[in-house]
Amino acid sequence: MLRAVPASEPEVAFDVVDVLDGFAKLERRSPTLGGSVPLRVAQACVPLLEGNAWGLQITLARRIELRRRFGGWSVDVPDELERMARAAVAKAAADGILSPGAWRERLERGLVVASPRKISLFTGLYARPRPGVRLRQSATANRRSFAFTVDEAMIDSGFQPIVLDIVPCSDTIVLEGEVATLAPLPAQVALARCSLAEAADVAAAHVRFYDGEYFATKQRGQIARKYRDEIARRPDPPAGDVRMTIVEAGPRCVELRGDRAVFTNPVALSATFDGMHVIVEPDKAQLARYAAEVREAWQGVTLHEGALLYLTKYTTPHPAGEPHFFTKPCALVATPPGISTVIDGICGAGYDVLRGVIRSDAFHAAPAVFQLWQPGRTVHVPRGAPLAQLFATPAHLAEATFSAVSAWSW
Repeated sequence: MLRAVPASEPEVAFDVVDVLDGFAKLERRSPTLGGSVPLRVAQACVPLLEGNAWGLQITLARRIELRRRFGGWSVDVPDELERMARAAVAKAAADGILSPGAWRERLERGLVVASPRKISLFTGLYARPRPGVRLRQSATANRRSFAFTVDEAMIDSGFQPIVLDIVPCSDTIVLEGEVATLAPLPAQVALARCSLAEAADVAAAHVRFYDGEYFATKQRGQIARKYRDEIARRPDPPAGDVRMTIVEAGPRCVELRGDRAVFTNPVALSATFDGMHVIVEPDKAQLARYAAEVREAWQGVTLHEGALLYLTKYTTPHPAGEPHFFTKPCALVATPPGISTVIDGICGAGYDVLRGVIRSDAFHAAPAVFQLWQPGRTVHVPRGAPLAQLFATPAHLAEATFSAVSAWSW
């Protein structure tokens, strides 16, 4: 991964107890997904590489298969795993870790509990965040099974069981290998918004990045490595307070929701991958209004026309052969030194929005990269659809690890 080598050992952000003898593990991903990403991405797209590697993947060592039958699910769980899971509940209850209540009632029902709309899986792991940290369970991203998704859950304090709520998208589900992501986030985040006029330094940074030389490189058909060379390779400064400011540089398209910002689609669009090229068709009337408001917001700012086109065009397809395109919200994201932003995509019917990490203390654009699932299928993304969740987090938490605690000493 193209980033500075930490001056010390990675921070320990949370503790983990495994009560099922390795049924589930927490593993760090390769930024290149084991060399499977396109060469162009490996050479230059640092935000996507860091998104691939963000957090720890909850990985199952044993295969569990579920099939929908007559409105219910048949579940294939090895008998010894089921026995271990029930014994672990009894031990946790005896040790005082698992008090009477909803969690205990759920775990006493077994390793897998299936209902028509959701499947609950106990991973055998308990996790406890260290002070100043909370843990987020979510679906894995950028490489995942299309047969299911995983609901988000937060662990704020104390040892809690990692139980995945799995939403099926198919009548046959295989749970094996990477099934979810567990990632440390800061316990507290301050969110704010302001106008472009109130954030002249952010506007200036955007203008400096998207200058004439950047677009001349693109026109020559070359890969612009400006982010990699100027931003990703600089040392991460010490992080202070965790804050995120959304700088509105056009119509409002980012909502502030509790601990995160949510990018919502300002222009309805359709997209198709024909097997070689992606064809994106935004709603023409909506795009015209959107572009006019963006240009009005940037009046009085001297910038390269390409930098303005980057925002007003709104969508850009990837090179031929890749089933990807990206959208560029007119809102810019600003964070203090040492604070990055995770762009966690929200998937829709026929598409994923990929996960990425931007160094938003120096680079402020936050594009949403779409991956289309199936050649020939047209996907529709309505205006107002949520596309990505933005989480501000200290850059060092991307390197953070955990401490394994013995089940006999927790």
